[in-house]
Amino acid sequence: MSGKKLAFVCALGAAAVVLANAADVPQLNVKLGLWEIATHPQVNGSLPITDDQLAKLPPDQRAKFEAAMQAALARGAQPQVFKECMTAEKRSRGFDAGSGQSKTNCQVTLVTNTANEFESHRECVTEDGKQSTSVHFQIVSADHVSGTVNALISHGSKTMTVNSTMEGKWLGADCGSVKDIEIEKTAP
Repeated sequence: MSGKKLAFVCALGAAAVVLANAADVPQLNVKLGLWEIATHPQVNGSLPITDDQLAKLPPDQRAKFEAAMQAALARGAQPQVFKECMTAEKRSRGFDAGSGQSKTNCQVTLVTNTANEFESHRECVTEDGKQSTSVHFQIVSADHVSGTVNALISHGSKTMTVNSTMEGKWLGADCGSVKDIEIEKTAP
C-alpha cells in the first residue's frame, strides 16, 4: 500500500463510522453531490508492524521494506485534496468509507449527532492490537464542513497516530465522473 493511500485510508478509515442502528444515522445538514475535501494529516510514531514480522524478512529485504515504508509514510503525511461524491446512501451508512474492521470487534460511542455537529468515538480490537478513532465534524453551512479525525493504531508494541484536520466545500449537485472518492493532488 502506498504511503498516500495508507495515510488516506487511515484518515478515511478513521472517519468511517459503522453505526449500530438506524437511530445513529448522522443528522448532518449537508448538501448531496460533489465535495472537495482538503486534509492536513500529521502522522507520528512507528509503522504498526511487529518486530517479529520484520524479523521474518531477510536483512536486505527488511532494510528495503523499512526504507520504502518510511518514505511512503512521509508522502502520506502531506496535505491532500480529494473529491467525494456524497450520496444519500453514503450519508445514511454513517459515511462508512469501506472500513475493513468487523463490527463484532468494534465499539462505537456516539457523542453528538445533530444537524450541525457529529462526534463519535470508535474502538476496534484485534488479536495483537487496536485502533482508536475520534471523529468530529462541524457544519459551517450546508455547503461547508470542517472537522478532525484522530486515530491511534497499535500492533504489538508499535503505535502510530494520525491526526488530521479537514475542510470540505460543496462543488455542486452533479458528481460528474466521480463515483466515490478520488485523490486530486497534494495540497499546497
